[in-house]
Amino acid sequence: MKVFDLLSESAERFPDKPAVTHNNERLSFRQLYERSAALANRLRELGLPEGSRIALLFENSLEYATAFFAIFAADYVAVPMDTSLDEDSLRYVLTDCDARVLLAGFQFRRTLPKVLAGDTPVERVFTDRKFGLGRDDIPQEIIGDITSPERYLPVSRTRSGSDGERELAAIFYTSGSTGKPKGVMLSHLNLVSNTLATIEYLKLTDDDSVIVILPFYYIYGNSLLLTHIACGGRLVVDNRFMYPEVVLDTMEAEGVTGFSGVPSNFMILLGNSTFAKRKLESLRYFTQAGGAMAPEIIRRLMDAFPSKEIYIMYGQTEAAPRVTWLPPQMLTRKLGSIGIPVPGVKVSVADENGNELPPGEVGEIVVDGPNVMMGYWNQADEEREVLKNGRLFTGDLAKKDEDGYLYVVGRKKEIIKTGGNRVSVKEIEECLMEHEQILETAVFGVDDPVLGEAITSVVVRKAGSTATEKEILDFCRNRLASHKVPKYVDFVPSLPKQLSGKVDKVRLKSEKTKTLGIK
Repeated sequence: MKVFDLLSESAERFPDKPAVTHNNERLSFRQLYERSAALANRLRELGLPEGSRIALLFENSLEYATAFFAIFAADYVAVPMDTSLDEDSLRYVLTDCDARVLLAGFQFRRTLPKVLAGDTPVERVFTDRKFGLGRDDIPQEIIGDITSPERYLPVSRTRSGSDGERELAAIFYTSGSTGKPKGVMLSHLNLVSNTLATIEYLKLTDDDSVIVILPFYYIYGNSLLLTHIACGGRLVVDNRFMYPEVVLDTMEAEGVTGFSGVPSNFMILLGNSTFAKRKLESLRYFTQAGGAMAPEIIRRLMDAFPSKEIYIMYGQTEAAPRVTWLPPQMLTRKLGSIGIPVPGVKVSVADENGNELPPGEVGEIVVDGPNVMMGYWNQADEEREVLKNGRLFTGDLAKKDEDGYLYVVGRKKEIIKTGGNRVSVKEIEECLMEHEQILETAVFGVDDPVLGEAITSVVVRKAGSTATEKEILDFCRNRLASHKVPKYVDFVPSLPKQLSGKVDKVRLKSEKTKTLGIK
């Protein structure tokens, strides 16, 4: 089975059921299939080789869902792009994956001309509304014109040979240790197997619906999209989480059965809204992933909604994404655990040589199964670090208890997981070092009750410098996505060093955690 088959089968089984709802617009499964198929036929007419990369730059919407499945129906590779990226980063992704076609939303009418002003491989742009691209040599087509009924042509079942499901389906870009985004290559097998496994343990059916506040370009949000399309459920999109009460009103009005979020989402809802006072009678379950959620927050959620199922989950983009889940009935007994492997996946705690360790010993989480990525696009060195004999070495440190439940204790990689986003320490350090008044800097994450981890930068200023915290943060805001901007900036006369000359970040983090008053 390939990704488009998830939609085509549901369109046959539930043709008139609503598949995606956004604001006052709805698409049934038949409509989503037909619009995706029509756009796929137009993409095929371009004559690109199978496997060509097509980039997506949309906020969550009916258009995103249409374009996403159209790419698979046309036998191309989808490259969802982080909508918070700056122009240089968007251009880097387009160039790195050699995207010949870009599908973009009207919201990016100011950003896109700046992106395309540089050197990119993009030859054609499809948008949901007409706006100037700033490039007369790049044709622009309107998706709505293509998906009108008179242009609709039935698409055949996704072509797949014996190895079709192992073909590259999508590239999801995520922060890498080099500071540049790295493209995680996921096959149809990776995505479909993990989708079906998630449906199984969440017990999803066509009666389920989920409120979608997570972006579809984010692998967790992508999982919501695929699971609910596959089971015949309904996606209720609401991009207004900055106004929690509005989202809660949508949940009640639409009668959703599921809510999925990262730790900061739950912190905001529990601390700054009427969330805990609402009955949410239709809601069946919560899912949480995207970083560790403090046990105290889990307890508050349990106290507020004692009759709802709460699923604590762990995963990585490289695992498509789900690796483990904690059964709700075990939540009280195993509080703090990330649970057990998802169906069809083997998870071990291993030493540096990949040998499984006994319960109680700390080692690296290693994943083996059909969900493990194909590799990193154009980054063979990073790929070799994490993929060994088909097994994924996650870089996360954990231990198992006697019952086989996993507990994360730390992380090997210099990646900060903040607000559900993975951020490269190196990228932030390199940005800070571009400031003309900074001599040295070190960046690390510290525990934060809302973000999971807060980005902390320790800075050594050049002699005579008068740079302030605000100046440095403004400098970062002009160069980095908002979730990559440090929360804390601390000035010191020098950084502690090891004998090798490397900054002793373990010592520095310990010292700064105390002096900054961070628990």
